[in-house]
Amino acid sequence: MSLTSQSIRNALEIKDPNITFLEDSHIQLIKGKESLVYPASLTYKPDHCANCGFADKIVKYGTQKVRIIAPSAGFRPAYILLKRQRYRCEACLTTFSAHSPYVWQNCQISQPVRQMILSEAMTNISLKDIARRYFVSDKTVQRIVDAEAKQHHNYQTQWLPPHMAFDEFKSTDKMSFIWCDSTSHTLGEILALRTSRTLKEYFESFPLEVRQAVNTISVDLNAGYVNLIPKLFPNAEIVIDRFHIIQMVNRAVNQIRVQTMKTLDHRSKKYKFMKQEWKQFLRPMEKLEKVNPRYHSSVGYYQTDYNLVMECLDLDDHFRIAYDTYQGLLKSLQNHDTSGFEKELRAYHQLENAMDTPIASLKKHRKAVLNAVESPYSNGFLEGMISRIKKIKNTAYGYRNWRHFIDRIKLELAWYQTKDIATAA
Repeated sequence: MSLTSQSIRNALEIKDPNITFLEDSHIQLIKGKESLVYPASLTYKPDHCANCGFADKIVKYGTQKVRIIAPSAGFRPAYILLKRQRYRCEACLTTFSAHSPYVWQNCQISQPVRQMILSEAMTNISLKDIARRYFVSDKTVQRIVDAEAKQHHNYQTQWLPPHMAFDEFKSTDKMSFIWCDSTSHTLGEILALRTSRTLKEYFESFPLEVRQAVNTISVDLNAGYVNLIPKLFPNAEIVIDRFHIIQMVNRAVNQIRVQTMKTLDHRSKKYKFMKQEWKQFLRPMEKLEKVNPRYHSSVGYYQTDYNLVMECLDLDDHFRIAYDTYQGLLKSLQNHDTSGFEKELRAYHQLENAMDTPIASLKKHRKAVLNAVESPYSNGFLEGMISRIKKIKNTAYGYRNWRHFIDRIKLELAWYQTKDIATAA
């Protein structure tokens, strides 16, 4: 028993009443693949001629067959073999074809398929995988993404969030600039280059009163950003990202540990502990076990984490001072203790080791660093966003075209995220 026309329309997501099915579907070999073909017709009475506007001079003028890619419910491609009615205006001798919202003019991909492709492109899937799934080429998928991108390329220059975050990432063969809203954690804009000239030209396109309304900007210890921000945002406080502060002193402690470790006999128990359980030296001191001993395979006996760490710090006074400084900065940062953090910076004196450089940088940018201690804003969410951008790039095995890369980033992270947040709220 054959399916009804309405059943086929429901299966293919067709809402246009002018498309009708008068024959059953059949299997046909198309492009070397067995495909499911639905014969259909598209006809209606035109209201008027699009060229001259007359309505009573239009006559039917044959038909035109087109093959439309339709939604597929199985492993076979699905097509609609659409017989489109052609018309002729006797007044101006213009010919035209019947059209339907189900498929764009001069296009062979139905709207449901375009929407499914676009929906897949919002997830971290390669263009070739999407193309293989919907029986189109990867270039077709890219054109659909480009068509969607044209609707969003509206660079507004009348508003900036009061709290911003700056960073950069490797895009194609260059470092690109990215800024986000620190409050809503939404993507602001991505610029092709991170040079001072590029940033100046972009942000100066915003009125001065808009830039004066920016209160804080979170950045890493990039001297270019730190020097440029006061010129562009007169009232903004610079906030150094807390993660980068801890990362600097963390690496310094780790380097000093390695230097101290290399002075020991490789067979000694302290050397083995420092090499195998190096993470113990980077943990907050309050998280080290001080009461209950446990077995350490590196030394071969039971002991508390705290005692083993203290024994290793006794090997070098400079190692202990650097370690204590690291712990003091870490604790002050976690407790948002500005006075304690500043006290640690002032108490530190050069040790001629790896800790000197990060402490000198923190002292140089003292005001911005102290802002980070007390401010609730940081670049943590932005680092997570850049991590997702790297995954997009890895999935595609890199991008040569910067515009294609940025459009894909915004499709996944920006254009529809705002709607999702608004819906959830």
